[in-house]
Amino acid sequence: MRATLCLISLILPLGAAPTDGELLASVKERTKLERVTPHAVDMSKAMAARCSIDSILLKSGPHAGAKYHVFANAPAALPLFDPWGKFPEGSLIVKEKLNPADDKTQLFTGMWKREQGYFPECGDWEFFTVDGETSKIVERGKLVSCASCHEDFTKGDFVSKKYVMPAQLTGGRIVLHASTAQTNGKKLQYEPIEKKNTLGFWVDPTDSASWSFEVTRPGKFEIHVWQGCGKDSGGSEVEISAGDQRTRFTVEDTGNFQNFKERNVGTLNFEKAGPQKLEVHALSKPGAAVMDLRQVVLVPVP
Repeated sequence: MRATLCLISLILPLGAAPTDGELLASVKERTKLERVTPHAVDMSKAMAARCSIDSILLKSGPHAGAKYHVFANAPAALPLFDPWGKFPEGSLIVKEKLNPADDKTQLFTGMWKREQGYFPECGDWEFFTVDGETSKIVERGKLVSCASCHEDFTKGDFVSKKYVMPAQLTGGRIVLHASTAQTNGKKLQYEPIEKKNTLGFWVDPTDSASWSFEVTRPGKFEIHVWQGCGKDSGGSEVEISAGDQRTRFTVEDTGNFQNFKERNVGTLNFEKAGPQKLEVHALSKPGAAVMDLRQVVLVPVP
C-alpha cells in the first residue's frame, strides 16, 4: 500500500461500522476533526492520477499534480505522529485532494479502523472514497486499489505518515515526536526500532534536542513528556525552554529506559502566532543516562 491516505475518524461504539450517512457527515464536517497538515502537502503526479475520481470510475484523462490535507478523529491523531503508532478501532483518517490551480476539492479518500479480523491483510482498515461535493460515497469496503497503495506501510499500521511534521493540530495540541527532533551533541540520537522509537543514548548531559514548529492558535499549554529511565538512573534535572520561557523537571526512574510514563511537567505561554522552537537540555546526569524521551505534547489549557 504505497500511497498516502485521506483519513477521517468518527467516535462510535466499538464494533459499529459507520453508515454511509455517518461517513458523509464526517467528511462534510471535517473541520470538527483534527487537521494534521498545517499546510497543504504536494501529491506526486502518479499518486494524483491514481487517487482520482476518473481512475475510480475507470475513465481516462490527463491528471496534473495535486495537493492534499489530512484530517483525523481523536483516536487517530497521536498515532499519526508516531512512526510505529497503532490505531485503535474507531480511528478515522481522511485525505482531501485539492486542485493546485484553484484549491477546489476534487476528491476525499478515507480509512476507518474496523473490528479485529475485518481485513487482516491490511490492518483491518475499511477504505472509502467520497466525491468532491460530499454528495455521495463513491465506494467503500476492502478496496484492492487502496490496499495495494498501503501494503508497504506495515510499520505505520498501513498508513504512510510521510506528511507528518512537528505541528499544531487544529484542536490546539502541539505534537513533537522523537522521530522529528533535531539532536545536538555527540551521542543523543533517535533510535528507530519499534521497541525503542525514542530519543536515546543521552549519556552526555551536554547533548540536547529541539523541535521547530508553527503556532497557529496561541495560548497557554501544559507540557506533557513521555519519559523512560532505567533502574537507579533517575534524578537527572532537565530544562525545557521556548524563547525566554523555561521550566524544569526531575526525571523519574520508571524501571526501564523504554518504560515510558506520561508526565505533566509545567506550562508554556505562546502569546502570538508564528514560528517557535522548543529545546530540551539536561542540567545534570547522576545515573547511566539522562532519560529516553519518546515525545512532547503541548496541551492547551482551557
